[in-house]
Formats: sequence, structure tokens, C-alpha cells
Amino acid sequence: MYRNMITVPRETPKKSYLKEKISSSNKKATIVISGGCFIVVCLIVVVVTFVTCNSAVTAEKEGLFVIPSGNIKFNPNQKSTYEEEISSLNQFFIDYYKADDTQVITCPLGFEPNATQVCILPERYLYSCNPENVWNYNTTSPCIILSYNGKTTTTKFDPYDDIKELPSQMPNLLKDLIKEERYFYNDTMPGVVWVSCTFGSTWYSYYGPGFPKFFFFNTNLPGYRKPIVALNLFLCNEINTTVEITCNMWAKGIDNEKNPETSVKFTVTVEKH
Repeated sequence: MYRNMITVPRETPKKSYLKEKISSSNKKATIVISGGCFIVVCLIVVVVTFVTCNSAVTAEKEGLFVIPSGNIKFNPNQKSTYEEEISSLNQFFIDYYKADDTQVITCPLGFEPNATQVCILPERYLYSCNPENVWNYNTTSPCIILSYNGKTTTTKFDPYDDIKELPSQMPNLLKDLIKEERYFYNDTMPGVVWVSCTFGSTWYSYYGPGFPKFFFFNTNLPGYRKPIVALNLFLCNEINTTVEITCNMWAKGIDNEKNPETSVKFTVTVEKH
């Protein structure tokens, strides 16, 4: 390659030939160094892209996930301690309720959207869990959002059709709530993939503690909204204590031990000095 790039005259004096050879060597060195730098830059770009992509993936867990993610720790009397949590909740809220060209509708239980429709939880059903109330992080009852990211999961959700189908492992509190929902819908089991958490709280949703099955329709539409439910935690008796919380989804065919995408764990600590 380099031989074709540099032509040496046949009758060049030795001194000139040496000078030309040195020049050639310098050019080769420059090319090698430049090539090496290019490779290093490419490797850096690949590494940065890999890290960035992985950060994006871990920020929104595949399957059931919670916002804010990770270990939540804050002091309700110090705004600086929960600004990150509020920021992540606000961003999710903005993205969820943004206007676009998709046909976004409020879907009642039993409804099945057509191929162009996307179901959404009405904003008013988040109650006190909203940006105006800073998601209650200025109190000992912070809010979290539970959602489900099912772009690549293969688990199929089939809601329970009969109260007798509820598994023995399901918490009794959730069973009681389902019975109330069933009574409200004239002894008919609502088509909901239920969710339970291992700590006392209030669920804010139009549909009870869970995700109606129509939230899993049309997931490939550009404006698809993930299913959400708000959870208001009551931690006034858990000050300066780290509370570990596990949330599980419940439907026919789900085994929370074999299907890790249907469970999520996180911790919350309310600090007061």
C-alpha cells in the first residue's frame, strides 16, 4: 500500500534518498498514529454508547417497574433530598399525558380498543399523587407509580374469571378488594391483572389495584401508554427505618417465582433528624 504512495527516482543521490526515506517513514508513522487514534475514538464511542443504552434500560426495568426506581430515601422537610424522585415522576407524568396524534381514550372495564386506539388512565384518578402536590414527598406518605414495560416479555396475561380461581398465595387483603370489585360489577369478575404490595398503602386507579387487560393491547402503536397505578405509601410509623417493599402481579399463568418480570422490589426510607 505505502509503496504505491511514494515514488523514488532511479538516480536520486543517496543523501536525497535517505531524506525521502525518512519522510516516508514519518508519513507511515503519522498514518499509523492517526489510525490508532481513530480506533481508540471508535472504542470510546462504542463503550459510551453501550453504557448509555444500558443506563436507559436499567432506568425502566423490563416487566413490572416502579417510579422512582431504586432505593428511595428522603427527608420531607428538606426539598433537596427528594428533587431527583420528583423529577423522575414529573417526567413520566409529562410523557404519559402528552398530546400526540394517537387516538387516546379513557377505556371503561370490559372495553376493547380497536387497532388505532390507546387506553389511558384519566389524570384525575391519580388524586393527590400529582406534580402540584410534589407527589406527597413533603409528607411521610410519598407516592410511587407502578407500571409495566412489556415490549419484549413473552408472558401472557389472562385475568381470573372466577373468584374460586384466586391462588392461595395471593394476599388476603387483595382477595377482599377483588371481592368488593366483583360485587360492584354485579358479581362479574373485572378483566384486571391484579397487583399487590407488601406494605400498607392506598391505590389510586379507576380500576382498582391493577392493570385492566386492555392496557396490553396495541403495544406497538407509536403513542402507546403503559399501564399505570399510583400507590400512596403510609410511612408515618416508619421514620428513619428502611422499608423493603415487594409488588407482584396476579393473573392466570403467572408464577412470580418463575416469572421475575411480574415482580419488583424497592426500598423507601423517610428520614427525620
